[in-house]
Amino acid sequence: MIYMVDHVFANPQTEPAWHAWYSGYLHKLMSVPGFGSAQRFKAIDETPHRFLAMYSVASAEVYQSEGYKAIGGGGSQSARFHGDYNLWTRNLFEGADDVPAVNESQCVYAVDSATPDRVVPFGAKPLWLKSVGLHQTTQYRAVVVLQADGLTSARIAAAGVGHFYMPFTARLGK
Repeated sequence: MIYMVDHVFANPQTEPAWHAWYSGYLHKLMSVPGFGSAQRFKAIDETPHRFLAMYSVASAEVYQSEGYKAIGGGGSQSARFHGDYNLWTRNLFEGADDVPAVNESQCVYAVDSATPDRVVPFGAKPLWLKSVGLHQTTQYRAVVVLQADGLTSARIAAAGVGHFYMPFTARLGK
């Protein structure tokens, strides 16, 4: 399963502290049995800044586990930053066992849809994920890994809906 957290962070003064906190929290999450990989991304050409975190998890039961509760999973550890979020959603998806590997020369294009048949730009074949838990702010999400070279503001605008993300952290994995 894939767990994704979407954030729009709107306070430039506290954003560095949030990133420092999140960096440590990623490592805590990776210590919880059932979490397999994690990576954060920052949207290209979006203000206020938009971020995406993708994790692989063994099952939805990880959110009820003692390990997850012990590290303050579910947003309680980030409570001091919640007033700075314009968006904070947590979705659990089925359709893949692991998050796609994305290196520094690549980007992720993610688009939400009511059905898993939306045409995705650039002729790319998307990984369609079905929302099955947590906030369920979308029924489906398409994820595509693309080469970032040649990705301009004009190409991003031409894609229409969806968001383009560059890796913000290296991929962590067990």
